[in-house]
Amino acid sequence: MRHIHLIDTSIGSDNIGDEIIVQEAKKHLLPLLTDAYISTSAGHDGLGNYSRDIAASADAIVLLGTNALSAKYKGGSKYIWHVERQDLPILREKVVLFGVGANRDFRKIDRKQLKFLKHVLSPNHIHSVRDETAARIVRACGLDVLNTSCPTLWTEPTVNADRASPATTVCFTLTKHKGDPADLDLLHVLQKTYEEVWFWPQQPRDLAYLQQMVGRQDVKVLPANLTSYDAFLAGRSVDVVGTRLHGTIRGLLHGQRSIVVAIDNRARDIGAETGLPTIARADVNDQLANLLDSDFTTTLQLPTQNIAKFLAQFRVS
Repeated sequence: MRHIHLIDTSIGSDNIGDEIIVQEAKKHLLPLLTDAYISTSAGHDGLGNYSRDIAASADAIVLLGTNALSAKYKGGSKYIWHVERQDLPILREKVVLFGVGANRDFRKIDRKQLKFLKHVLSPNHIHSVRDETAARIVRACGLDVLNTSCPTLWTEPTVNADRASPATTVCFTLTKHKGDPADLDLLHVLQKTYEEVWFWPQQPRDLAYLQQMVGRQDVKVLPANLTSYDAFLAGRSVDVVGTRLHGTIRGLLHGQRSIVVAIDNRARDIGAETGLPTIARADVNDQLANLLDSDFTTTLQLPTQNIAKFLAQFRVS
């Protein structure tokens, strides 16, 4: 019996985006593992006393999603993929990346980080990353990697929004830890464009960020959980706009018109590579209102052959 250990990056995370990614990744992976024993540990908390023993016997350890690849050395408890020194013998050449992204742009990769990644990543598997920036890091390790884009976009090879024309309601997101004065411009453009403005906090601190903004009094707030957000998206025609990549993609998967306001390499890369509607935050004042008022549908160009090749290695022989 195969033993596959999953590093679940949604456990112990305050970012519901991690839940969105892991949910979609499991949707595609678990049907291929019906013959296997599957164990799980938390990505943010790392291997504990129990999961360390369990993972030691695994045939492969699959890291599910999030922006866990860094060009700088990230060890111990100060990074979203928590790896302690005592975990290194257990992870040695076992970790398979599934829809993992790069946490930021880079010019060079630290030698210590290359040594760490070469130690833990499997040389016997194909790795899946969600953007070209992440692929560059894995290629630097001399490993087989495919840019499969993000698993949150895999549900259908082409995702078509049911509506081309604007809604009267919008739901938007913000990112507190990457705040910018242009975020206030985003709020004001949405208030001028829509009759009803809702906010979904993908992290609780995003709500505190909104509450600091001038003129936010008429904004209605959804609970910070995925169940409430899904029910809202499924129950009405609503445009989805914001700086949260996966919160916006969730809107698209509900057939809603969705636009990501790009604030980092992740949205920029995925937008350029797949056709996911994106707009740079610097262009919000000049371009967003016209884009929102226009009629458009979304057709994604996904690397379907790369996705199929990556998933095929998990199928029972």
